[in-house]
Amino acid sequence: MAEGVSASSLQAGFVELASIVRALHGDWSAPAAGYDGWTCKDLLAHLSSTEVSLPAVVESSSRPPVDGATPFDPDRWNASQTRKRTETDPQELLNEFDMGTTRLVDVLTDVDLNRKASIGPYSGSTLRDAMAEMLEHQKRHLDDLRASLHKHPES
Repeated sequence: MAEGVSASSLQAGFVELASIVRALHGDWSAPAAGYDGWTCKDLLAHLSSTEVSLPAVVESSSRPPVDGATPFDPDRWNASQTRKRTETDPQELLNEFDMGTTRLVDVLTDVDLNRKASIGPYSGSTLRDAMAEMLEHQKRHLDDLRASLHKHPES
């Protein structure tokens, strides 16, 4: 899948995303195109909650999967994470994304990317594949968020 992807290339990709996220601005209450019922702020909350969770996915590779653990349910996860951030200011979400990236870059240093994640949507996948997929996931959402914000610039 993501053969040849190095920890440094993943780190660079996530740092690049963070630099784009830091520059976002616009009408956060505008609808996020293609995300039924979500505002731009909700999509940002999804991005930031995902980013802040990724270090735990990397760290999970040092532990075996929990026997009998409930399979990851992305719809439940997304709903709970956006709900938890309903009252969070967009600037705080931008900061949260940045902090998640800083922590992720740190845990990706000197990690064996062939180890397998034991939590999250890519449980059982190598960290190389899981992090490459998550980087693409974040990029797609960020592209959608940028497009939605540009359709509804601040007044």
